[in-house]
Amino acid sequence: MVDKVKRLGMNRKNTCLYGLTALILILGLAVLLYLERRVVSDRRVAFENARDLLGRERILKTNDDIRISFSTIESLASSILKNPFIKDIFITKVVAGRGEHVIIPFYYYLLPENRRPNLARLIREPLSEGDEILGYLYIIPNNNIILSVRAVAVTFALFLLLTLVSLFSRVHAQERVITATTIELEEKRREMIRLERLALAGQVSANILHDIKKPVLNIKQESQELENLTSPEEVRAIALGIREQVDLFFGILHDLGLERFVKASEGGEEFLSVNDILERSCRLVRYERGSVEVKYDLAKNLPLLFAHPSKMIQLFSNIILNAYQAMGGKGEIFLRTGQEAGAIQIEIKDTGPGIPPDMLPRLFTPFFTMRGASALGEEGTGLGLYISKNIVDDMKGEIRVESAVGKGTKLLITLPVPDKLEAILGKS
Repeated sequence: MVDKVKRLGMNRKNTCLYGLTALILILGLAVLLYLERRVVSDRRVAFENARDLLGRERILKTNDDIRISFSTIESLASSILKNPFIKDIFITKVVAGRGEHVIIPFYYYLLPENRRPNLARLIREPLSEGDEILGYLYIIPNNNIILSVRAVAVTFALFLLLTLVSLFSRVHAQERVITATTIELEEKRREMIRLERLALAGQVSANILHDIKKPVLNIKQESQELENLTSPEEVRAIALGIREQVDLFFGILHDLGLERFVKASEGGEEFLSVNDILERSCRLVRYERGSVEVKYDLAKNLPLLFAHPSKMIQLFSNIILNAYQAMGGKGEIFLRTGQEAGAIQIEIKDTGPGIPPDMLPRLFTPFFTMRGASALGEEGTGLGLYISKNIVDDMKGEIRVESAVGKGTKLLITLPVPDKLEAILGKS
C-alpha cells in the first residue's frame, strides 16, 4: 500500500514536470512567433514609410513631364537605405507615352542585362498623387532579421524538445529502477516475514521440550519394563499405557500446529475463522504463559476472513508471546473479537507494566526492542511488530496501540472482510 502511494506521488510529480516543460516550450515558441510577426509588421511599416516619403515630395513631377528632382530623390533614397529592413531599392518614373523607366540607381541601364535585377520579382510600391501613378518603388528586402528570429525559434524549439526527451528518458529510467527496487524490497520483505516466522518457530520449539519430555520418558520407562514381564495381561496394560503416551505426544504436536505454521505456503489465502486463529496462536506460545490467566471474549457469528493462515498466526502469536514475556508469567491477558462497519476487530490487552509515552512512536520501526516493558516488549530480532504491521497493512487493515505506564497495553487490530463472498470465491 505504501509503495503504491509513493508511486502515485512520483507519477504526479513526473506529470507536473512534463506539464511545466511543455508550458515553457509553448510560451517560448509563442514569444518567438510574436517576435516574428512583429518583425514582419515593422518591415511592412518601413516599406510604407519609404513609399509615403517619396510620394510626398512630388519629386517625380507629373507623368507628362520627363524631368525629375534628381538630387532630392538621391537624398531620400540614401535615407531609405539606412533602414535595416531594406537592402536595396529601385525607383521608376512613368512617362506618358514612353512607359516606365528606372531613374534610381542611375547606372541601372549601364549594367549588362544578365546582371540587372528582375524588378517583377521585387516588392512593388506605387508612387502616386491622388489617383495618378507617377512611378514605382521596388524594394529588395533585408530578410536577415526575420531569418535570425526564425533560426532562434527553431533552435529554441529543438533545444526544449531535446530537453523534454532527455527528461522523459531520465524519468523513465528512474521509474524502471524504482519499480525494480520496489519488487526487490517486496521480495526481501516477504523473505524477512518468513525468516521471522522460522525464528519464532525455533523459539517455540526450544521451549516446548518440557511439554513433550514427559510422555517420551514414560514411553522409554514402560518399554524397559516390558523386558521383565511375562504375563499377557501385564504386557497388554503396558502397551496400552505406551499407546496413551504416544497419543499424548502427537496430541501436543497437533495442538501446536508447528509444522503447518513453518511450512505454510505464502501463496495460499483461504477463508479463516479469526476466533480459531486466536486460539491456535495461544496454543503455539503456551510454553511462555506461566501463571498468566487468558480470558476470552470472542464474538459469535463473525464473518470469515480471507487471508494467509500462517501470517495470521504469526501476527497474533507474536503479540501474545510479547504479552506473556512482558508480564513475567503473572497477570491477565484479554482476547476479544467483534465486528463493526464491515470489519473484524481484535483486541489484545495485557496487565503488564505499560509503555512510556516517548516509546510509543517507535514501536513499529524495525529492530526496535524493549524487552520486559510491556506486551510489546520485543525479544530477539526486534522485527516482530514491524512485520505485524506489514501483515496488517497488506490486508488494508489498521493496528493501533493504547498504553500507559502501570496500566498495561492494548492493541487494537481492524481487518476488513470481503463485501461479496461469491466474487472472491470466483477469483480464488
